[in-house]
Amino acid sequence: MSNRSICLLVLLSIGLVCPSIAQSIYEIPSNKSVEIDGIEYGYSVRNECTKAFINLGTFKRYELMVYVTNRSGNSKVFNPRQTSFGTRDRDLLAHFDCLNATGAKLTSKSIAVRARPASAPYEASVKPAPGEAIAAKTTDLSQAGHLLAEGETITNNIIVIVPDGESPQMRVRVRKPDKSPTR
Repeated sequence: MSNRSICLLVLLSIGLVCPSIAQSIYEIPSNKSVEIDGIEYGYSVRNECTKAFINLGTFKRYELMVYVTNRSGNSKVFNPRQTSFGTRDRDLLAHFDCLNATGAKLTSKSIAVRARPASAPYEASVKPAPGEAIAAKTTDLSQAGHLLAEGETITNNIIVIVPDGESPQMRVRVRKPDKSPTR
């Protein structure tokens, strides 16, 4: 293999790995939240019960509500991001994982929290052909990205099954909001 081929292979590998590095991972202590850049990430237990499964033993079943709250004092905008595979996960705020979940009985081990779409108005006009009447300008809405408004809380629910005697051990993978462009 020539040096060019090796160099190209290394650069391609780095290009495919870099989008996955863009997320940061944080452990969430039980009954507490984590605040990162003015955004609070956490979970609360909505329901808890003990279940006995035949041939598997006893497990705890938890109904959790995961949440993302903007406490930064201003709205956060998430613009579409380009990756090696196109634009993906445009609206992803955070991905919550339960580290000790078993996944038994078709329950989940992770869940995503997504932002709502944000639209911006734009004005368009059509140049008339010779002899035609002047066309009116139209104002339409175009999706400009996704928004987490100041003070807004977005929630999602998940059911996890963990071994008996344990509580859910949660972590969050966070997508950082885009920086505003400087002029």
